[in-house]
Amino acid sequence: MLQANDDTENDHNAKTPLVRRRTKKTEYVEDDTMKRMKNMDRFRTAGHCFLQKFLAEALGTFTLVLLGDGAVAQVVLGNAARHDQFFGGFLNISVGYGLALMVGICISGGVSGGHLNPAVTLAMAVLGKLKPVQVPVYWAGQYLGAFLAAAVLWGEYADAIKMVETSGSYTSATHGIFASYPFFGTDQVTTLSLALDQMLGTAMLLIIILAVTDKKNMKIESSLVPLTIGLGLTAIHLSFGLNAGSAINPARDFAPRLLTSMAGWKQPFKAAQSWFWIPWLLPHVGGVVGALIYQFMIGIHHPLEE
Repeated sequence: MLQANDDTENDHNAKTPLVRRRTKKTEYVEDDTMKRMKNMDRFRTAGHCFLQKFLAEALGTFTLVLLGDGAVAQVVLGNAARHDQFFGGFLNISVGYGLALMVGICISGGVSGGHLNPAVTLAMAVLGKLKPVQVPVYWAGQYLGAFLAAAVLWGEYADAIKMVETSGSYTSATHGIFASYPFFGTDQVTTLSLALDQMLGTAMLLIIILAVTDKKNMKIESSLVPLTIGLGLTAIHLSFGLNAGSAINPARDFAPRLLTSMAGWKQPFKAAQSWFWIPWLLPHVGGVVGALIYQFMIGIHHPLEE
């Protein structure tokens, strides 16, 4: 009996390490499964976050372009169809676009920050206020929103456009509703002037945005931020609209221009010696320059918090 008990005890001792090894292996598998589940949740959360920001930027930019270009359309088509100035002039467009930006920011600001402009998004990424991986997501939403807004506006004013375009084809009489073009010939205003015009306007826009949202500067209430930025855009339009309308937003200019090309307007990408690349690309440069100017002249000089 004693021998048997010893054998049983020995067998038990011999089996214990195996049980322990199996337990460790099981724990390892469980830990690995938990890590995979956490990674899946992390990817799912990140994907949902990207989708949220994409949709917010798309809807916000849609609103900006729909209301902003809608103001342009009402002035251009209304005055041409009525043969008077009942619907106003460039002041109406400037105020209309400022209010459109205000509404767009109110719609998307709490979710994505309300950039509504690829140049703003790039500048924020350069300053470290936005992760670089999010830049394409924002840009995609902005260009999509602007294109859809132009399509809706085209349908909204299709009859009025026909009233103005009496020749039966789309001409330069209405192409300015959707995209910006130089007001003077390129033999009068040089490409350099047009390029500086877009960069200067976008630089000022970024300075305004950063100043308004800087909690260590004037401490503007968050509820007043959309209105203040919108008024800033109106000021830029009123000051720098002469050369080419002050587009200063690549999505707002390029996406509707693409629509006009698809819809049959005459050479929207070849007009004014193919000037389209200036309002499409150079606002990115101006935005980064403006953001860095504000950062180096104002931002870095704030006292450090204790």
